[in-house]
Amino acid sequence: MTIIDKKPSSKSNAIFQWIPGLLISAIAIFALTKFVNIDSAIDILKKVNILYFLLMALFTLGFLFVRAIGWQALLGPRATYGQTFLKLNEGYFINNIFPFKLGEISRAVFMGAKMKVNPGQILSTIFVERVFDLFILAFFLLLLLPHAIGMDWVSGIARAILVFVVLAAIGLYFVSRNYKVVKRWLQKHGGKVPFIEKRILPFVFAVLEGFHTLRQPSQLIKGFLGIIGSWFVSFIQYSLLLYLLLPKVEIWWGAFANTLLALGVALPSAPAGLGIFESSIVAALGIFKINQETALAFALIMHITQFLVTGAIGLFALIQDGYSLKGLFSNLQQQREIQMQQEQQGAEDV
Repeated sequence: MTIIDKKPSSKSNAIFQWIPGLLISAIAIFALTKFVNIDSAIDILKKVNILYFLLMALFTLGFLFVRAIGWQALLGPRATYGQTFLKLNEGYFINNIFPFKLGEISRAVFMGAKMKVNPGQILSTIFVERVFDLFILAFFLLLLLPHAIGMDWVSGIARAILVFVVLAAIGLYFVSRNYKVVKRWLQKHGGKVPFIEKRILPFVFAVLEGFHTLRQPSQLIKGFLGIIGSWFVSFIQYSLLLYLLLPKVEIWWGAFANTLLALGVALPSAPAGLGIFESSIVAALGIFKINQETALAFALIMHITQFLVTGAIGLFALIQDGYSLKGLFSNLQQQREIQMQQEQQGAEDV
């Protein structure tokens, strides 16, 4: 099955774009080998009860089930839950094997084909999903950070920032209701700076467009509840495994590590966040004086489990849809470039 018909972009250009992510992952892996005894971490990993892996796999499935509820709400009634769940896992699987977060593009392309709508419309819901993630992570980071670093004076600053985040979310919703007027104003003033016009405005417009397409407030509410619900499942998962490995821990330490991890893997990296995933967790748990080798074993359990679960479901969904991995990267990379061009053209047309 062909995704698009245009010729793929040059391989040399695609390979060149891999370099920043591979470099960051290489630095993260080097840091791990420099500061962590890898052999000791592997020994700890070998002694872990296999039931822990199975339990984490069940929690990962729970996260995916709840996450799909949130995305289905954002997509609207035309999307079935089964389609949403499978396309979500296809996206995670592709993010695990390809760079550039192409899983987001694949979700838009594959779900758009199922719903018979433009992929750009699906991508708008993914932008909204990411905005929700940002607000949720900011909330929990600011809530937990003062306790993690042991500085009570940070609490006042954190509360002020939390109020700002909430007000910003409310403001974004109302701005999106008048997005045409806002787009014209932003284009008029932001267009004077080339960097803002080419790099910032297309993203802002995509977010506003995504919120604008959600006609019913119930979509936003159910979508948000699904997204935050998936984070609660993940927080419980991380805290539970940490407790199983180290009984003398605070219950919220796992949630804090999960929050920093989510921010860490947002950086460019090799596929599957290789190196970044592990180093983020080791650094987060290091704040609580947890042994680095144990922290690395903890990270490997999580990474391996999540990779296998999303990989198995995602590959099944990909094959079921009639796609193969051959040529998929170049097709998705070209679709990514086309989408970026369309966003930029949309900004210029306002």
